[in-house]
Amino acid sequence: MTAVNGAAPVSEIEFREFDSRAEASQALADELAWVLTEALNRKDSAALVVSGGSTPAPMFSILRELDVTWQLVTVVPSDEREVEPDHPDRNEAMIRRELLAGPAADARLVSLIPPGEIPDAFDAVVLGMGDDGHTASLFPGSPDLARALQSAEKLERLEVPQLGVHRISLTPAALLRGSRVFLLFFGELKRAVFEAALEEGETATYPVRAVLHQSDVPVDVYWAP
Repeated sequence: MTAVNGAAPVSEIEFREFDSRAEASQALADELAWVLTEALNRKDSAALVVSGGSTPAPMFSILRELDVTWQLVTVVPSDEREVEPDHPDRNEAMIRRELLAGPAADARLVSLIPPGEIPDAFDAVVLGMGDDGHTASLFPGSPDLARALQSAEKLERLEVPQLGVHRISLTPAALLRGSRVFLLFFGELKRAVFEAALEEGETATYPVRAVLHQSDVPVDVYWAP
């Protein structure tokens, strides 16, 4: 594993490169367990945002077994597909299956549809990134993207024409209330997109820029080929 400081317009960014996806997943799970435990040493509860999709699933299966006081942890999806609760594409279903099992079954999961009580701030925010530069459900090409990027609300509903669906997403205003932001993605294509997103440019082109081009929250990137 190598770690280098990224030349990015944020207050603090670290790019962590691993030889394998398994190593990256293990390292991030260990770091999240530490962050949550440190938070619980200072206060009565901790809040964790997690992304959906297939990329974080192996990390979730490790994290759920680690020594965390899960009954004091609130888990919030970064975004949600506007589908039925039992639909296989529902992020909530994946999070329940892959993370909220074993010891972590004691954690509380907040639904986004309908929206539950979302914490005002988070101890850790785990996001993914698509090969189009989207993160959460902030997709390029959405007619609702500009509004969501500027919104002061915690949640916004976005049409995603290229997918033919609507999504519910935490906004940058909410995501950047985290104490730490972690960006997990794999593969050479996504690394090239990440490098492009680090360059100055329109946030709408690569919405992940909303996370990278800010100076409020440190960003740790976990990547493997």
